[in-house]
Amino acid sequence: MQIIIDTTQHTFEEAMAVVRAAYGLDAQQPPGVFVNGTSAQAVWSHHGSWFVQHWDTEMLHRWVDLLRTTEQLAAAWRICMTPGAWVGNPQLAEFVVPADPQDRGVVRARAAVQVMANLGRREIGSPGGMPFDRQDKGRSAYKAAKPVADIVLEQIRWSALYERLLEEYPAVREQAEADA
Repeated sequence: MQIIIDTTQHTFEEAMAVVRAAYGLDAQQPPGVFVNGTSAQAVWSHHGSWFVQHWDTEMLHRWVDLLRTTEQLAAAWRICMTPGAWVGNPQLAEFVVPADPQDRGVVRARAAVQVMANLGRREIGSPGGMPFDRQDKGRSAYKAAKPVADIVLEQIRWSALYERLLEEYPAVREQAEADA
């Protein structure tokens, strides 16, 4: 059997799922991947060019709790509301700063994402910064795995800023009501 994987189109997790399936193994992440030698089961693993970072539920909760503005929460929400799909800076800008008269939405969305990544690096010790796949070729884009998206969205709902997020972002309110 020959397997062809296009690294520009497939994430590491997708490629490994194909390889595992080809060998007759469970296509999902193999059991027993734990975070930093603890007993915490990894929810998602990020494979950077020089590191592997495993995220568990507690890390995801802590990361969301570090987000201090509604713009940051809105950016995380937008990435997570379509798990498995790439979300680029233009889509983030349109969601995070929908009516920006000075057309600085992309700059503000990028700043929110950068703060989110810096918090992950500094406070959680994640070399990748955020629990999302990042596509760097061309324009930056982000993709959330379904388990990560579910946990992040649930934790945002528990955030002290959630009610304000619903007031400031009608799209978040609409999706939250549709999910209820």
